[in-house]
Amino acid sequence: MKRKGSLFLLCNLLFSLGLYAQVQVSGKVTDASGATLPGVSVIVKETTIGTVTNSDGIFTIPNVPSTKSTLVFSFIGYTTQETVVGNRKVIDISLAAADNQLSEVVVIGYGTAKKSTLTGAVSQVDSKVISVQANSTVTRALEGVVPGIQVSSIDGQPGLDMGIRLRGAGSTSQNSSNALIVIDGVPTEYPNALSSINPKDIESISVLKDAASTAVYGSRGANGVVLVTTKKGTKGKPNISVQTRAGFNYLGGLRFDLIDNAKDIYEHAWLAIYNSARYGVNGGSSTDGKFTTNVANPNMSAEAAGLFASAHLFDYTGSKTNFAMNLLGNYMAYDVPGAVYTTTGSGANASATMSGAYLIDPTTGKLNPNARPLWDAGSYKDYFFEKMFRQEHTVSASGGSDKMDYFVSVGMLEDPSYIRGSTFKRYNARTNVNAQLTSWLKVGTNLGYTMRNTLSPATRFGRNPGTVQQNVFRWVNGQNQLVPLFARDLQGNIRKNPNGTDMVSDNANDSYSPLGVQPGTFPNGTTSQPLYATNLIDLLDKDIDLRESHDLNLKGYFTVNFLKNFTFTNNISYDRFTEVRTRYGTPETGAVVGIGAIGKYYTNTGVFNTQQLLNWGNEFGRHSVTALAAHEFYQYKSDLLNYASAYSLINGFTGAGNFTSRYNTAGAPFGTPGYGGDITAMDSYFGRAVYNYDDKYFLEGSLRRDGSSKFRFKENRWGTFWSVGGGWRISQEKFMQGFSDVINELKVRASYGVIGNQSGISNYSGYQTWSYGAVYTNSTAGTGVPATYTLQQGAAVNDKLTWENTHTFDAGIDFSLLNRRLSGTIDFYNKNTVNSVFAQPLAASMGQASLTLNNAEIVNRGVEIALDIKLIQNKNINWSIGLNGTHYRTILTKFPKSVGSPSLGGNFTGFIDGWGIANGGANTAGQIMYLRGENKDYYNLYLYKYAGVEQSTGLPLFHHTVTPEDQAAGRFKDSKVGAIVSTPDYTLATRYEMGSAIPKIIGGFSTSFQFKGFDFTAILAYQLGGKFLSVEYANNLYRSGNIGNALSKEVLGNTWTPENKDAKFPMAFYGDTFYTSGATFGPWQYTDQALFSASYLNVKNLTLGYTLSGAFLDRLKTKSVRVYASGDNLTMLTSHSGIDPRMSLVGGMEVGAAVYLPMSTFSVGINLNF
Repeated sequence: MKRKGSLFLLCNLLFSLGLYAQVQVSGKVTDASGATLPGVSVIVKETTIGTVTNSDGIFTIPNVPSTKSTLVFSFIGYTTQETVVGNRKVIDISLAAADNQLSEVVVIGYGTAKKSTLTGAVSQVDSKVISVQANSTVTRALEGVVPGIQVSSIDGQPGLDMGIRLRGAGSTSQNSSNALIVIDGVPTEYPNALSSINPKDIESISVLKDAASTAVYGSRGANGVVLVTTKKGTKGKPNISVQTRAGFNYLGGLRFDLIDNAKDIYEHAWLAIYNSARYGVNGGSSTDGKFTTNVANPNMSAEAAGLFASAHLFDYTGSKTNFAMNLLGNYMAYDVPGAVYTTTGSGANASATMSGAYLIDPTTGKLNPNARPLWDAGSYKDYFFEKMFRQEHTVSASGGSDKMDYFVSVGMLEDPSYIRGSTFKRYNARTNVNAQLTSWLKVGTNLGYTMRNTLSPATRFGRNPGTVQQNVFRWVNGQNQLVPLFARDLQGNIRKNPNGTDMVSDNANDSYSPLGVQPGTFPNGTTSQPLYATNLIDLLDKDIDLRESHDLNLKGYFTVNFLKNFTFTNNISYDRFTEVRTRYGTPETGAVVGIGAIGKYYTNTGVFNTQQLLNWGNEFGRHSVTALAAHEFYQYKSDLLNYASAYSLINGFTGAGNFTSRYNTAGAPFGTPGYGGDITAMDSYFGRAVYNYDDKYFLEGSLRRDGSSKFRFKENRWGTFWSVGGGWRISQEKFMQGFSDVINELKVRASYGVIGNQSGISNYSGYQTWSYGAVYTNSTAGTGVPATYTLQQGAAVNDKLTWENTHTFDAGIDFSLLNRRLSGTIDFYNKNTVNSVFAQPLAASMGQASLTLNNAEIVNRGVEIALDIKLIQNKNINWSIGLNGTHYRTILTKFPKSVGSPSLGGNFTGFIDGWGIANGGANTAGQIMYLRGENKDYYNLYLYKYAGVEQSTGLPLFHHTVTPEDQAAGRFKDSKVGAIVSTPDYTLATRYEMGSAIPKIIGGFSTSFQFKGFDFTAILAYQLGGKFLSVEYANNLYRSGNIGNALSKEVLGNTWTPENKDAKFPMAFYGDTFYTSGATFGPWQYTDQALFSASYLNVKNLTLGYTLSGAFLDRLKTKSVRVYASGDNLTMLTSHSGIDPRMSLVGGMEVGAAVYLPMSTFSVGINLNF
């Protein structure tokens, strides 16, 4: 019993001594200026005991093991400090700022490096810049934050990646000028790979631009490389993060400024009819094809023409004797007291002549003040442009010890657009675990899964929606703004369906009108159908274009340390992208009304990659050498299966048994059944060596040899790519020590190398291909038994085609000045693709028009600058500004001389090529857009030139260069051959060089401001110069005589009349039958009237936040709480309403009309850390 009591006392004594040995330590962490630092990690070294400082920089650790313990203070952007506790109960620490510009560690190809030792041009994107923005894909966050980078997308569909271009187009084709995307060390060619990643899971993005940084990627690095690295755990206590935000998406201020007031529409229509009646030739509405008018000898007096236009406002169709419904469609949005309507025409095309009282005063051309409005014009935009609820949530946990670290994340995003039938949903999970199993073996895995649902407007297969009935933008921005969405009665009230719901106007005569009244047949008058005989609401709700994607990313590695200073790493990864796309057309309305159709498209893509990396490094006194020798194998394999059918039984049901047609009859517009696939592979051997002397002088070289399956023959299959680079850290020299207070860091660097590109080469360019098919019998009940077979030889074997080689030079300066208040980089670069692909014309006997060969040369030359300015740094305020800008030119320096035309001075015309990675574009095949030649800008626009208004006729004038043929025909006798004259005859219009579509300067601006617990961030992007041709304006909004279509407000009161001779636009004639607008004179025959400056300023993001502090956090048991409000894409200032120059990097024509403009977002959120 005594022994038991003694043991109990001993245990209590030891326990008491253990409690007594623990120490409570508290203190404050500040920066060099005395400003408190919230969020600093304070850890007891070699333990998991620790905390983070609160919003006032205060920390408390109640259980420090002993007075001999060491505290480690670490914070991003500051130098880590350690201190022994000793007998202190209060420890205040001041952290010194690290030089983020030159001392930070950046991710490079197949490794990491200190920025101070880099010889290449590498830009790092701050993860805060990514996470602060509300984007479904990180590609949208890159605009304006990295010098030299451009992003583009043909529309505003959420959930799809934008195209990325670095330092201009390195090839003669847009589609072979895309930056390489590398995710966690693995190159990816899969479209929309970045939309698969939750931006909150991204740790860093490095942008590699020059030969020294990209040559290690060999044949895929010529257009630059974007390295995306996902998060992993760090040593310390577990940290649980909850990030949630919610808000709404909407169409911001970027929209077309249309004539959508009924008063203005009628007054402009009256003017067009007045001009046609008074000045039209041969009784027609305008020139009658004679390129003149009767302005000098009017057909009637002004009074008579005014009375005629008022009387025949709704039934003038171009004739003064035969009347019927005109382009206004009999839509009468006013009640006119005293008006008499005398029916003209007959049947569905009947209208009426007004008398007694007129909607438009015959004398003034203005609205009758007694007219009473019945409904508002422009109702479509008010209904279809909505505010949609958006939400995203991410929960993550991370932590680690000396032996292991982990990061686990789950997230969801619902990101609907402001129009129906366009939304994006994503659910994702990621796990990244690394373990140091022994002193010589480390292993890890990085696993990710994402499910994406992308619902797009069900228009075309391409992204550009175009002028089709399923495109809501065609309705909103293209059709007669008088047409009401909901049918109206004679009093202007909305008509009702039998079930009491509002009746959608989806056919002729749905709306009543006092015009065209015919007892017995049309007692309520006649009205034209809307743009299409379609119920747009039902169409958007019931037609489907849905892509359900499942993305699986599997990565694993092991690293072995052996001998002295050697490490061997083996990486293996497999990415699997499975997508099912469903296209459904409802039989209730729309393109397949009465039929119904289905299309199913199954795609499986697998990307296998394995890398073996042998690294060695050693230091010899002041000398340091590192080397890499490696092998990589990459395989891309895709399989697809298509199914299509039509004639559905049950409306809205997309099950396979609901469609009865076989082999895609003409009623199914979604392609034909079939299957296919592709497989490409690349085997690579590469290495890199880096020499560093005394942290002042640096020399680097890399070499890579790639073998690609795209080339059939061994002599073409392998390519060798290399680079050399050097750097001098001048600030470390003794002679600079006297300037150290002013010049803190200064480094010059330069690199040169040859990098490859195979993007412009088809998968089987060196092989003979064949296509086969069958002609089916008619007597086998459609079972598909062939009657005969067909076999067709493909294009000629292109065994001469090989890699594009880009010779790249870069020279740069990295600096930090004025006590690190000002830091930045300046780069000059020259990228010369010496053997760019080009379509060489062939003789007709060859059976094809051209063959793609390596016979052109294209140069990109430019200057980049990036600045980081710390304006204020003190105890309460931190304010910094970031600026960047790039100027570059893309020049064609060599091409096959046989392509040039003597009539063009040896130059040749170039067609627009839609950028595939920007997803879509209008069908512009064969449409002339550029004049190209030796030493000309590659995107040198070549259009017809509008010359103003001919004062004697009111017609548009076009520039023309006098030719010998003109002289022989007796034209322009007073002008010499080669002189530039103007003529109203558009058939004689001449194309002229309009300058480069490429902007003069691209860049961005950002600022971060902190005051105590408050923080404010602004991110802006800009572009100066360049040109953008708007097809919407050229083919629609500027055609002032098309009074039944939407028109720009610019034409209102700004068309030529004898009283308004300084007007911008020609005289408005009813119908624009003979192209009297000056903007176009036929399909794709556009003038520079709709060629605008591509300059813009985009307010990408504004965020205001507050980090809570004090006892409130203790009650919540949280480390930190931040609440914020944020706006994205808030303002887009451009040279013209409705245009978004980001949709095109090459002039705009490929964008087409009826475009889907990007959305804006407002959201509020909260971030919690436990």
